[in-house]
Amino acid sequence: MFTPILLLFHVSVALASCPILFEGRIPQYITPADFDKNSSVYDHQFVHGDNQTWAQIIKFPAVAPSLFDIPKNAKPLEVTINDKSLFTPGGGATQVGFRRSELVPANNNGTDITVQGTTTFHWSIRNDPSRPLNFTHEYHPVWHETADYSTSEITFLTGKPFNASFDPTVHNPLTLRLAGRQSNSPETTFFQTPFVPDIWHNFALTLGWDSNLLTLYYSQEYLPLVRVVGPTYNNNAGGGQFHVGMLKLPTGPLGIDVLHQGYQEEHLNEGLIYGGVFIEQSSKGCVTLFP
Repeated sequence: MFTPILLLFHVSVALASCPILFEGRIPQYITPADFDKNSSVYDHQFVHGDNQTWAQIIKFPAVAPSLFDIPKNAKPLEVTINDKSLFTPGGGATQVGFRRSELVPANNNGTDITVQGTTTFHWSIRNDPSRPLNFTHEYHPVWHETADYSTSEITFLTGKPFNASFDPTVHNPLTLRLAGRQSNSPETTFFQTPFVPDIWHNFALTLGWDSNLLTLYYSQEYLPLVRVVGPTYNNNAGGGQFHVGMLKLPTGPLGIDVLHQGYQEEHLNEGLIYGGVFIEQSSKGCVTLFP
């Protein structure tokens, strides 16, 4: 009986496909150097170290495609950080406290259609055993930053919280977590799940830009997404941009300026593997739960 149920589910979703606002899944022919071209679907300039190129950062690991890569014959990509991952924002000082490499959709200018009505952000994530994280640090593998860069509507995290009182429900650093608006203190953690190694973790996050509602869907490997949070209130004001990649916070005492102070190890070689990145229109309630 299990197979027919899956077939019926597949057909029902296929008949009600959701409009795609950003297609971030990677065709087989794409090379790391293509991310440095202005024809890239991701911003070819941001966000990475000052003297780096995407060709030096992006890898294509030999892993099976994620759930939502399969229908597009797309391939997973890996975003890496190292000692050179030092970003200098326009008019600001180099962020020596952080290590950063993040992909931002090229069409995501802060007020575009991805931050209008209700939209759903999809991504899948897994570890790279050859480029392990140091879970004594806090990492932001995905987040949505407001257009004025003052905060984030949501942050997807792993690792040990830099400020445990800011996220008091987190007791295990080896978890994947979704938190709400970053300027809230304490931060609201909506969802936690163990960061089980060597499997795909699939997420879809629906944000109502006018309704201030948040809904999260999750599954592992090749199972359909299921709703695990919401719809619930979150302050979604501010528009802005979707970041997919690695932002590693330093360690150090509370009160330091984490952008410009704190400790980072030398000889870094860390990475996270992503798949199935796309953004869809969900104003009519449409959310893709299975390819």
